[in-house]
Amino acid sequence: MQIRPYLSFHGECQEAIKLYTKAFNIEKSEIMRFGDMPESPDNPLQISDEQKDWILQATLPFGDNFMRLSDSPREINDAPTDRIGIVVESSAEIVEKAFGVLKENGVVIMPLQQTFFSPSYGIVIDKFGVMWNLAAMEGE
Repeated sequence: MQIRPYLSFHGECQEAIKLYTKAFNIEKSEIMRFGDMPESPDNPLQISDEQKDWILQATLPFGDNFMRLSDSPREINDAPTDRIGIVVESSAEIVEKAFGVLKENGVVIMPLQQTFFSPSYGIVIDKFGVMWNLAAMEGE
C-alpha cells in the first residue's frame, strides 16, 4: 500500500505544475485535460468550454514517489484547508532552491533554519495555499 498526495485547484493547476516543476527540478509530468475526456451522456460533470483546458489529472514525479494534481469545479472542492501539508525530505541544495521558489508570492511560516532534526528546515505556504514542510536530511 502507498499513500500519494493529491492537490486540487480551481483553474490554477497548470500554473501550480509550473511552480512545482521549477521548485523541484521536475523534468517530466503526465497531464490529462478535461477536453481529453470522451464525451458521454453518462458523465455527471458538465464541462464549460473554459474548463476544457483545465487539468483532469497530472502526475509529478518526486524521486521514487509522485504527487497527483487536478482542477475541480468549486461545487466539488470549495474549501481549502490549513491542516494538510506536504513534507519533502531531500538534500540541503534541493530544499533551499525549492523554499526560495515556493516563497515567491507565498507566506513563510518558518524560515529555513537548523533544527535538532535537520540542518535546514522551513515551512512555507505557496501562492496556492499549499503548505510545504521542507527538510534537508543528512546523507541525502
